[in-house]
Amino acid sequence: MPQEPLYTLESLVTSLGPATEAEARVLLEGLSDVELVEKGADIGTPRLVKELARNYGACADWLPSATAEQLALLGFVDTDWLRIAVWCGRQAETLHEQHRAGTSQGAGGKQVREATAAELETKARAAVSRLRTALRQLSGGLVAWTTKIDVAASRAVSGSHTADALTALSDVGDEMLNDSSPGMVARRAKSKLTAQSFADHRALAGSLAQAVKDAAAVKSAAPVLQSDVDLWDGVAITLCEQFVEAAEAAREEDPRIPAPSIIGLRSWFRRGGGHKKSEDGKTAPEGTG
Repeated sequence: MPQEPLYTLESLVTSLGPATEAEARVLLEGLSDVELVEKGADIGTPRLVKELARNYGACADWLPSATAEQLALLGFVDTDWLRIAVWCGRQAETLHEQHRAGTSQGAGGKQVREATAAELETKARAAVSRLRTALRQLSGGLVAWTTKIDVAASRAVSGSHTADALTALSDVGDEMLNDSSPGMVARRAKSKLTAQSFADHRALAGSLAQAVKDAAAVKSAAPVLQSDVDLWDGVAITLCEQFVEAAEAAREEDPRIPAPSIIGLRSWFRRGGGHKKSEDGKTAPEGTG
């Protein structure tokens, strides 16, 4: 018994070619986004995608061998229409995957980035404390220097400000390296502070500042909404309905035309849409929760 080919919408898009939202909108010009979202909310994306791939894949394989009479019976269902329908199904599939990934990975990514920023802030705060102590010792207690050091260190009140404080203290340190007074020269000879040590502190400050920005960016990233998925589910199932109706009508005249396989969507076609999506994107019959 020959094994049924395994089709995917991704491979079919590659085979048939991409489409555009404008092309899809033309096919469903009379339907509003609200109607499409409501319709799409009644069907689970994974089940829909599986049936679309099975039906559209089989049709794409058969169309090149169809006779002119069979093509006429099918009407609008041709390779070009199929290209758009497949692409719409793939849009629904892609958005569904992004929505699920965004729900789990978005939170995880945020936690990872915030943990990285927190770790770097702890390291930077310790560096601020050590550098402040070392610079105050190098200052010899001169008020002009201790004032600059304390002002620079006072900036460390949060992650980004800790980076600012470390940079500001490094700037003060550079100034002290360039001070040629006898007392400063004598104290520097016994200090371990160097231009390289200040460069290392600036690098740590830069890493902390970037980590804080990265963590904030995750918070502000716009996720794919369930309504986005529902919209394209609505587009895809509407086109699928058109496909099934056209194929079944054509088969009344010519039974040799392949029958659409709607086993996974049998309940949908039987009642015209009475399933509700659960949180995982699957459908459940009415009355089952």
